[in-house]
Amino acid sequence: MTTSMTRRVRATTILLALSAASALATAAGGAQAVPIGPGCPALYVLGVQGTGQSSPAADLVADTGVLGTMLAPVTTAVPGLVQHSYIAYGAGFGGIVPGGGPDPYAASVADAHNQLATAAAQVIEQCPGTLIAGVAYSQGAQALAQFAQEVGAGVGSVPADKIAAIALYSNPVRIEGSPTFPGRPGQTVPDPAPGTSGAAVSSVQIISAAAAGSGIASTGVGYGALEGRVADVCVDGDLACSAPDQAALLRLGAEIAAQANLADPISAVASINALLSQALGDAWTIVINNDIQVGGGNVDYAPQQLLSARLIDAADPRIPAPTPEDAGAAAARWNEITATIAGNPVGLLPKLVGQLSAAWAQLLADNAALTNPGVWLHFADTVARHNGYAATGQLTSGTAWLTALAHDLGSR
Repeated sequence: MTTSMTRRVRATTILLALSAASALATAAGGAQAVPIGPGCPALYVLGVQGTGQSSPAADLVADTGVLGTMLAPVTTAVPGLVQHSYIAYGAGFGGIVPGGGPDPYAASVADAHNQLATAAAQVIEQCPGTLIAGVAYSQGAQALAQFAQEVGAGVGSVPADKIAAIALYSNPVRIEGSPTFPGRPGQTVPDPAPGTSGAAVSSVQIISAAAAGSGIASTGVGYGALEGRVADVCVDGDLACSAPDQAALLRLGAEIAAQANLADPISAVASINALLSQALGDAWTIVINNDIQVGGGNVDYAPQQLLSARLIDAADPRIPAPTPEDAGAAAARWNEITATIAGNPVGLLPKLVGQLSAAWAQLLADNAALTNPGVWLHFADTVARHNGYAATGQLTSGTAWLTALAHDLGSR
């Protein structure tokens, strides 16, 4: 759709800004040194656990949580070729998830991403001949996906030819309708690691049933030079990575919640109210400046983006908010709009009412899934689906992939 394409382009343009911000945050310190040795492995795997499954004091090499069931067998199978560790971060959701830290989800993801970028650079600096694989689940997958997007776009902390594989499970930024290998419909066998023949990897298949919808926080950004080496595994009905289409307000609510302090009811209400008010104000500024045409005695609501997209973007902490100058321009423009309408209410008001009514109808259509009982029934067991990636064997092919990569890299 035109709106989706516009959002993808806009999201892509902020990758450079995100990377620069990440570098600044990384320079401030806070990340633990990556445990490497003895010696440099052919493949080093960095794991990023999901919400509630890590902490700033977590043991970097302890195989716990969902990812532990995937990575422990790899080092057992090829101990001389592979080393791995985990990113120790808050893994929080505003203090509401047991085991998670007090930080809002968005801040927790940013911390994981910054540490991941630092860790990858450390591995390459200490072991120039080593290639990196990244594996992540849920909240961790969002951090790893952002890292992979930056590397694939050429603005990451390491070059693309140092990445052997990226495995994402229950990825909240999964692209709408994405196949298992984003950008490669129908592909089931991963591309070889750079500099290898791919002989061992050619025997591996990453097969996952198609999942509808997209990640609850998707920006639509792809993986550039890493396409073919990024697997995005999502179970249909897992709300984190398979959120329904036509549910714009659900995505808006998720973005608000991701930034909120949810530790107790009072702080949660205050935090959500402040964030929602800010998002609505930002959306108003953007709409006034971009979607209303005024001049020559005429006023038209001619949206460049749908209202639902404006609301979602305004609540997204990854997209820069309007500046004070933007707000001032919107206030001046609003005065011009009201003065123009006051000069010709009979000629302008009926037309504007019709245009705004159409926009309202479109907003309702963009949320039609939320009034569909069948949609709610489909997501009735979303928690079990989200938590079941290890139990249902979804990680097994990932273990085989990493093991095969190690064999290919070891035989270079």
